[in-house]
Amino acid sequence: MIKVSYKNIKRYKEIAQVLIKYGFAFVVEKLKIDGIAYKIPIVTRENIKYMSTGERIRRALEELGPTFIKLGQILSTRHDLLEPSIIEELSKLQSNVSTFEFEYAKEIFKDEIGLDFEDVFSYFNPKVIGSASIGQVYEGRLKTGQEVIVKIQRPNIENLIRTDLEILYSIGKAIDEHYKDSLINFCEIIEEFSVLMLRELDYNFEARNCEKFMELFKNDKNIHIPKVYWDYTSKRVLTLEKIKGVQITDFKKIENNHWDSKKIANIGALSFMKQIFIHGFFHADPHPGNIIIVGNEKIAFIDFGIVGFIDSLTLGLITDMLFASINKDIERIITVLMDLNAIQDNTNLIKLREDMSYLIHYYYNIPIKKINLSEVINEFMRFIRKNNIKLPSQFATLAKAIITIEGSAKVLNPDFCLPVIFKDFLKEFYINKFNPSNIFSSCQIYLSQLARDIKFIPKQVRLILKNLEKNEIKLTIDDKKFISIEKAIYNMTNKLSISLIISSLLVGSSLVITTNVGPKLKGYPLLGVIGYTLASFMGIILVVSIIFSNKNNQE
Repeated sequence: MIKVSYKNIKRYKEIAQVLIKYGFAFVVEKLKIDGIAYKIPIVTRENIKYMSTGERIRRALEELGPTFIKLGQILSTRHDLLEPSIIEELSKLQSNVSTFEFEYAKEIFKDEIGLDFEDVFSYFNPKVIGSASIGQVYEGRLKTGQEVIVKIQRPNIENLIRTDLEILYSIGKAIDEHYKDSLINFCEIIEEFSVLMLRELDYNFEARNCEKFMELFKNDKNIHIPKVYWDYTSKRVLTLEKIKGVQITDFKKIENNHWDSKKIANIGALSFMKQIFIHGFFHADPHPGNIIIVGNEKIAFIDFGIVGFIDSLTLGLITDMLFASINKDIERIITVLMDLNAIQDNTNLIKLREDMSYLIHYYYNIPIKKINLSEVINEFMRFIRKNNIKLPSQFATLAKAIITIEGSAKVLNPDFCLPVIFKDFLKEFYINKFNPSNIFSSCQIYLSQLARDIKFIPKQVRLILKNLEKNEIKLTIDDKKFISIEKAIYNMTNKLSISLIISSLLVGSSLVITTNVGPKLKGYPLLGVIGYTLASFMGIILVVSIIFSNKNNQE
């Protein structure tokens, strides 16, 4: 039974009511919340029998508030875990939150920065220009003349989110216990989600992301990143340069400015390729609202609360998998998946090869201009789910970002084809990669690492020899199959021991009856009768256990 602190009881009760309302009573039953689970008043249920599972999940999350909405939005990126119907519903989640009073915003700014609005701004618009689950966005002008946008966090939002995260972990454990055979580990997802949420609660994290992007693209004439005003930025306040431009959905203004929308779409896609393949650091939510056109052939990215990281080793494996797919090398793809620890113990490798072969051959002969990358990624994720493959979470973030950037580019150019851009980029990428100066730089890094490793080898060898001399080296073998073999041997020896006992009883009882000694029972020696009875009883138990054991093994 879950013990909860008094301050969290009300929130637990609210969550339990909503879960029951939308048909997830089993979660509440599994939670066994002390003092709550069995005292929940009857909730007026909506007519949920006509709702799909995805719709019930979405509505429940919307009703539960900011933390749960954010969880749903992140889960909507996990095409590798959830069915398309649920993903589609979760993608509809919107942070329909009410705005908080301007006076609270002024108080929070003063508490965080130590200055009043009047000390910092020559003009500040009290009207909210954007409202999200974590905070609100305002616009103003610094006394030094720069126009800025200011994000201010909601009052008490951190306490609410921390409480919800604690409750979510309990819910995750309950769901994992209910679906023990599921590939999805909800506790693991909640832990990853908790890290993301706590980062979003600290606006310094978003500010550092923004500054890093600015450094990466400082020499790119096609990309603009807003400046961070650190003097007026803290954990709960973020002040950034105001980007003046046109939304990519505003076709009329784009046309009036005589901008080439096709070129702008290509610029956005190419910058995204650079983020992934060159920097290993990418904007994880490049939807139309986060991309602004600031001039002819120039765009700006905004909102760096969610970013993705991809290390060089993983990037190399992704590239290997890509080229293996082009060459129809099934075995190489499987090797890469093994290197990523993605193939589970219960994965059927024969079925995996069959499905992979079908997937590759289906798309192999399609002209590159006709390939819909979003469709390919979604099909690949279905293949992943079907074959119990568990990819690192950064894959899901990357897949979602690719789908989003392709969708944003198609807003500007309906004929946009990301695979064509990707193919052209890879040519340039590998030409630069094998440039003599880049090769020399890579060799320098490699030789430096090699020299460092060689330096430590003698010390490691001496340590191994010393341990050998003292007989302090132990060899440990840990394998799940050895555990099952151990259990099988244990069961077999037990059954063999019982069989020997039964045989001994039968032989001993026969001798007693033959000699006709001792007290009698209906003319037969009592000890012999007892021995036969015990042997019969134990024999029946042994036969039954063998039958059930064989049946379980077959299942």
